[in-house]
Amino acid sequence: MSANMSNRARWLAMVAIPFLLLTGFTGQAAGVIPPTGRLPIAPSTFHTYASLVSELRNLSRDHPSLLTVTLIGSSWETTQGLANRSLFAAEVHVPGGTKRDILFMGLHHADEWISLEVVVYLLRYVLLNAGNDSRVDAILARANLWFVPLVNPDGFEYARLNDSTWRKNRHDNGDGTFGVDLNRNYGYMWGSGGFGTSTSDPEYRGPGPFSEPESQAIRDLAVAHPPVLSLSYHSAGQWVLYPWSYTRLPTPDDDRLSNFAVEMADANGYRVLQEGRATHVNPGNSDDWLYATLGTAPFTFEVGLDFNSQNAPSIGAVVRNNANRPCADPRWPSASGTGGSIWVESRLRP
Repeated sequence: MSANMSNRARWLAMVAIPFLLLTGFTGQAAGVIPPTGRLPIAPSTFHTYASLVSELRNLSRDHPSLLTVTLIGSSWETTQGLANRSLFAAEVHVPGGTKRDILFMGLHHADEWISLEVVVYLLRYVLLNAGNDSRVDAILARANLWFVPLVNPDGFEYARLNDSTWRKNRHDNGDGTFGVDLNRNYGYMWGSGGFGTSTSDPEYRGPGPFSEPESQAIRDLAVAHPPVLSLSYHSAGQWVLYPWSYTRLPTPDDDRLSNFAVEMADANGYRVLQEGRATHVNPGNSDDWLYATLGTAPFTFEVGLDFNSQNAPSIGAVVRNNANRPCADPRWPSASGTGGSIWVESRLRP
């Protein structure tokens, strides 16, 4: 296999895990996940805000019957007249029947550049194979796919141009500090236990729940099109995370969420963890709000081997350890009839 083909296969092995589960993949338990359909070229450079907007426009122009790109909100600096940046949602939809919605998000945190690239690659893969690959067509027959590659445009541009370690958005806190952690600004259990009160904290929660236009944009999109399944991409560490995040206690659906996370992790070699059992609890994140408010099955993928998510030469190989990993028969529905995939499948049915 050529180097280009190898890189493309590695990318697909990472981003296609949820899709394989959604479409009833029937690979052998000790087999490997074969790439299907046509594969986009793995990126070798990171997007800028401008190049992302340009690519979304070009994709919309090239696939007018499949793709609708919608402006869903503005960045904080834009609301203050300091910039001209927006949040965009790209919806892939085919006519026919009542469908459920699935949401993919990238780059809540400004320094996690690889997360944007994963979501864009997913979008390109779906568009390239719609009408040409049975698995992609099976997904689109059951679901509308929503892609928000860049939740934090101000922070991303600041990280690119000024400080690559920057995490938050660029909210002027009025005390000489800047930024709110957008993934601590969602409304469910916001600030629980006094978390993130200091404006200088990298995980500063903001002055109130949904105080930021960026988190408001995701909230409004999700309320208008409630997702049955959401995947939020972050970096790094090779984890599949699930709620609760604000507490170490389990959700009422812990068995289902954990089973579905295990199915995905079995297919790509990641580890599984309830997020609240990580190094510390994380109240106010998107997964907790989506689950508690809309009943979504939400998961966070921490992609990549380490926290250097800004190394352009390694973009195509960030999932090297996920290529040709053994998978534990990720069939839909699951062979046991009790796995998390049954639960999510039932939500996909009209």
